[in-house]
Amino acid sequence: MSKYIKQNIAKFVTWIIVLILGIVMLPNISSLVAEKGQTKIPDTAKSQVAKTIQKDWGHKISNTRQVVLVFNNGDQALTHKQKDRINDTIDKIKDNKSKYDIKGVTAPNDSEATKKQLISKDKSTQIVQLDVGKRDSVRKMNQKLVKEVKTSGVKTYVTGSDILNDDFSVAIEEGLKKTEVIAIVFILIVLILVFRSPIVPLISLGTVGLSFIVALSAVMNLAKYTGFTISNFTQVFMVVVMFGIGTDYNILLYNQFKNDLIEGMDKETATKHSLKVAGKTILYSGSTVLLGFLTLALAKFSIYRSATGVGIGVAILLLALLTVNPFFMSLLGNKVFWPSHNSKESNHSKLWDWLSGHSAKNPLIALGIIVILAIPMLLTYNNKLNYDTVVELPANYSAKQGFKTVQKHFSKGTAEPTTIYIKSNHKLDNESDLRVIDNLTNQIKGIDGIKTVASVTQPGGDKLDQLYVNDQLKTLTSQTSKAQAGLKELQKGLTGGDFDASQLEDIGAKATLIGQELKSIQSTSGSSVSGQQLMTALQQKMAAAGQPLSQTQMTILSGAASQEMASVSSMQTRLQAIATYTEAIGNDAQTLGNELKGQQQKMATAGGSVGKLNDGLSESNDYLKELQDSSASNTLFVPKAVLESDTFKDSEDVYLSSNKKAAKITVVLDSDPLTAKSIKKVESLQTMINNNIKGTSLKKASVSIGGQTSETSDTSSIANQDFLRSAVIMLVGITLALMLVTRSILQPFYIIASLLLAYVGGLGITRFISSTFLGENLLGWNVPFFTFVMLVALGVDYSIFLMMKYREFGNEDAGDRIVKSAGIIGTVVISAAIILGGTFAALIPAGVLTLTQVAVGVISGLVILVFLIPAMNSSLIRLTYPRKN
Repeated sequence: MSKYIKQNIAKFVTWIIVLILGIVMLPNISSLVAEKGQTKIPDTAKSQVAKTIQKDWGHKISNTRQVVLVFNNGDQALTHKQKDRINDTIDKIKDNKSKYDIKGVTAPNDSEATKKQLISKDKSTQIVQLDVGKRDSVRKMNQKLVKEVKTSGVKTYVTGSDILNDDFSVAIEEGLKKTEVIAIVFILIVLILVFRSPIVPLISLGTVGLSFIVALSAVMNLAKYTGFTISNFTQVFMVVVMFGIGTDYNILLYNQFKNDLIEGMDKETATKHSLKVAGKTILYSGSTVLLGFLTLALAKFSIYRSATGVGIGVAILLLALLTVNPFFMSLLGNKVFWPSHNSKESNHSKLWDWLSGHSAKNPLIALGIIVILAIPMLLTYNNKLNYDTVVELPANYSAKQGFKTVQKHFSKGTAEPTTIYIKSNHKLDNESDLRVIDNLTNQIKGIDGIKTVASVTQPGGDKLDQLYVNDQLKTLTSQTSKAQAGLKELQKGLTGGDFDASQLEDIGAKATLIGQELKSIQSTSGSSVSGQQLMTALQQKMAAAGQPLSQTQMTILSGAASQEMASVSSMQTRLQAIATYTEAIGNDAQTLGNELKGQQQKMATAGGSVGKLNDGLSESNDYLKELQDSSASNTLFVPKAVLESDTFKDSEDVYLSSNKKAAKITVVLDSDPLTAKSIKKVESLQTMINNNIKGTSLKKASVSIGGQTSETSDTSSIANQDFLRSAVIMLVGITLALMLVTRSILQPFYIIASLLLAYVGGLGITRFISSTFLGENLLGWNVPFFTFVMLVALGVDYSIFLMMKYREFGNEDAGDRIVKSAGIIGTVVISAAIILGGTFAALIPAGVLTLTQVAVGVISGLVILVFLIPAMNSSLIRLTYPRKN
């Protein structure tokens, strides 16, 4: 065994060890992509600033996912029994919030406002809004909730932007399984037809498969440990690119090896020669492709930068092809082509020979035809794209069905509302700032295409009447009217009464007289004889009558007389007090009577003043009523008592952050939130709000808009800017590489021009096929980028194949050289284009619209290149290097 073969064995064993390590170290791709593969927008974008505000919102709903539960009864109104079951389900969810990491639940029956917002007009559908924490992955959270919300007799769905995006990843994963199988079977069949042998196809697939697994492990570990950028598309495009160009390169290499063996070389010499000739072309072509993908590392947009992983795959592929294949070639030799190993491969393509020959002979006519065919493609080119990720999902995905159900029975924007965040450096729970927020709310309501608007002053989407001046004036004028009625009664009493004070004077006089009489009585009784005098007089009278009193009788009568005198004395004292009080009452009554006569005149004067006051109050009330009915009264004024009320606190908890320094306004559009119309509307909202807070108490506040529409708007803006930037970088890098390969300055520009024409033509054909057969008029927003990258990076291979062959005939006329080279290399290029196109066609059964459109675009571009490369290059080379006479 030669040293060369031993070296190849050592290389092969090394690759096997690397393969085993790659398999062992391969991370869980599904989880990794779910965690780090989502589209990332720069933190400075408005939608991301809004996410940061929401993350720090407080009220126990910070950093949560918004999830929508949908309960539907088709197009029929929900029955009472179904409603009861739905309420039971909602209660169960509320009771088990911690189990599902639910931070907030907004249900239809929470209030009159939620009934209006969360129950469809046709009563067929109810939705529940959840704020769910991020303890579990989106996929795990979704699986739990789907199981929990199932309700007997009702269609139930769990949806939301995060769930839809995760479902998109799942769809790509499922589609990738189909793609891999179809691509491998297709490549195997094509290789068997090309080589008429099962050995070479198996070696080719094994070599490419080995490099793919190693590359995939390397890329995913880089993503896991270093933050290397990946996306949902990384693995998909690694599969189609590596298997596509890997097979192309293997065809080129093994064709050269077979021809060298037929020329009589031994297997070791043939292996070395094949590596020198075909390996050189492979290295040049692959390096150009590698450079094209690696330049995308300079892209700012994550999904564009993620294509750099394909570049790593291409680098590992080249290394594997140029080290693993020599092991089989040098070891097996002619046996790799069993059972067909004696016939030399035909290196002549009639199609390319004819196209190149006629173009070189009549270059201006050929170029004229190319220009004529290109004009319609250029004129019909447009950059209107579709940003609706829901379209990407197959119809059988539950989250998509739920999303469509909400759009059908509510406003199309209900499932994905837009949230405007206003962040200030001071607290916003004051009358001045709330008035500004309320004015903004009303202005947004007046914009066409806005379904509902809710804010801290209008929490249910409608005004709280008691917070507005007109309602407060209504209450005030009502109370004023009551005051007027009272004043009228008072005025009537003051001016209409006829009080007779003479009666009071007469009463006073009589009371005085009574007092005087009582005093007289008391004075008379005060002059009575004493008890002893009375007994002496009585004894005299009895003695004169002949019946004098005995001593005993005198003693008894004397005691009784003493007691009576004491009683009389007490009565005198009481009479004195009564007389005094009665006389005082009489005097006071007379005085009051005199005063009332004077006061009666004064009250009559006061009655007139009350009348004037009533007239003035009436005029004021008329003014207030007029003000109440005017537009000027439609102004917010929040009294302090309302600000401190529990009712208003509930609104604050929803629409003001926990530190009261940020407010949000929730907007529901009446159009699909992911359409160009909605995106434009949200962009105009940003400008309108910024203009309207100037000169207000919120003039220094920052405004950010969150939600799927805003995020899509940022995606659109960043993607468009970065696409142009990335395309220029990629084209510059490939042009420089082509200058080194072709050793020419002009030829690289011919090649780039052909690639750009193929790209524009491919997109035009894709748009036509998509609208005609796929039911989608617009291309997915990332289809132009991926189509461009694949066509330019991979299509350049075929031009390099041609120009490398062109360089082999260095001493001949330029026109003759290009025609001969085209005829020889044409078969290889056509075979390579069929294989690459076939691997991209394997994306179509995945059922993901973006992948289908990219596949159609690349295949269409490859077909254009098959005809364009020999015609355009031959014409331009003939014009550049005229035949010497």
